[in-house]
Amino acid sequence: MTVFEFSGVTVYSYGLAVALAAAAALALMAYLGKKQGLKAGTVSLFAVFAVPLAVLCARIGYCLVSLDWFLERGVAFFLAFSRGGYMLYGAAAGVLIAALLTARVTRQSAARILDTAAAPAALLIALGRMAEPLVGLGYGHNIEEWFDPFMEKSMIEWEDPSLLYRFPLGAQDYYGDWNFAIFLMEALTALLICLLLLGMKRRREGGKVLLLLLLYAACQIVWESMRMDAVLRWGFVRVSQLISALAIGAVLVICWLNLPGKDRKPARLAGRFGLVLLCCGVVIAMEFALEQKIEFLTWMRMDVCYAVMILSSLGLIFTVLPLWKRAYPKQ
Repeated sequence: MTVFEFSGVTVYSYGLAVALAAAAALALMAYLGKKQGLKAGTVSLFAVFAVPLAVLCARIGYCLVSLDWFLERGVAFFLAFSRGGYMLYGAAAGVLIAALLTARVTRQSAARILDTAAAPAALLIALGRMAEPLVGLGYGHNIEEWFDPFMEKSMIEWEDPSLLYRFPLGAQDYYGDWNFAIFLMEALTALLICLLLLGMKRRREGGKVLLLLLLYAACQIVWESMRMDAVLRWGFVRVSQLISALAIGAVLVICWLNLPGKDRKPARLAGRFGLVLLCCGVVIAMEFALEQKIEFLTWMRMDVCYAVMILSSLGLIFTVLPLWKRAYPKQ
């Protein structure tokens, strides 16, 4: 949806909403930077690096994931930034690079800068998710079909679920059908993480950004599975789910490496890593169960599969959290 045009440049509603969300996040980061003692000008320099790098890396990530599709369209498509096509984890990589560059220029700790950016990043994700309906994204299963006993999706039967045909419970797709508003669940999750980080007491540098990554990745494994819009895939694999699992593994390893020397035992890492693999295995099994591709799990309705998936994601969080607390104690 076009908002206005200025000097040949078209401003779209979704792009404007994300820009305003980024401005709000940077304003929050500037406030937190003063409280946490960042050098003057740090947040401004970070913004100069982060905004273009986040957009560029988000675009690169999207094109790499959709490489065959991108090669058919050529470099001109990559440069058409207004046509959409971005990946959130790519944007996160851009923010990481921006923090490293800012730390190098200002001679400060990159971990400290990332900790200051953690809560604002969660706020940006929350506001960005809320804007997704502007481009027809962020919706889940069709509500009417979900409760239809003949569709065998839910354990709950409801003849007339029209009560849910309204915001914020439902969202309309391109065809006007009412679907579950997954974008709202993602936004509320990010907002809760933001509030948690804002209320958290000071910890060892790097702790806040790792907690953000752990919580967001674990929750996104579930929300990504529930999305029925144009999610990025490699075959039948949802890319964001795969990256989320890898991110959780990375957080686990980083926490183990930052444990006190006496606690940094390989057996501790192996045991936790085994639990992470087990939880990821259960999630994979539930994905196949959703597709009715595992014969002995065909009895499971979709809501049961998602319930098991949520428990597995909680298992991922509580597997890594004890090591995080030990590696990044309160200060």
